[in-house]
Amino acid sequence: MGIIYCPAIVIVGHETIARRHRLAGTVTVDGQPARRTVVAFDRRTFAYVGSTTSDPETGAWEMTGLPEYPERALLVVAFDDTGNYNAEVADYISQVATV
Repeated sequence: MGIIYCPAIVIVGHETIARRHRLAGTVTVDGQPARRTVVAFDRRTFAYVGSTTSDPETGAWEMTGLPEYPERALLVVAFDDTGNYNAEVADYISQVATV
């Protein structure tokens, strides 16, 4: 059997569904919502994934438009911009797909 060549079809590799995932959470300090810088990293390489600032009234934060990562592949750090507390770390985090 010979090789079938079709110049109209070019396969250059598999690309994941990009920019269709999100991370979200809430930051609290002593049980109260707080404004903090939240940064996500790929825990395997420590490559920067994204960052945002939590809402001062609700503590809610969200990162959208993220590429797909394997399950439990992210590390999320909430930094205390006031210098009064240590950063809080959430390890082995998974993002969720968006519609």
